[in-house]
Amino acid sequence: MADTQLIGPVSGLLEGGRGLRFDIRNREGEIIPAFAVRYDYQYFAYLNRCGHIAMQLDYMPGEFFSDDGQTLICATHGAEYAPDTGACLGGPCYGVGLVPLPISEQDGELFLINDDYEVVSNEV
Repeated sequence: MADTQLIGPVSGLLEGGRGLRFDIRNREGEIIPAFAVRYDYQYFAYLNRCGHIAMQLDYMPGEFFSDDGQTLICATHGAEYAPDTGACLGGPCYGVGLVPLPISEQDGELFLINDDYEVVSNEV
């Protein structure tokens, strides 16, 4: 069974709005930025790396969505992603989607369910 690790409370995640940034460590010891968002009344998490160039998406900490709250957008080059799948929708991501992270919500807390990563920090 996969390891379950606390990411943080879901109270700060706004529908189609502000997300939660957190860092994970992979088995090689590399610290990787990640984020979680709320969309269509569900929670989704991804590595915070654009499919175009490995740059963080948010233009301000926790700000991942387009103005209309319908797509995740890379602030650097404008690549757009589906919030519920991470699939590239347009822009310079050229079909390369975001890397999803398995998560679950329980009692108002968000958890990472993964043996390959360790949650090391969050920006609550």
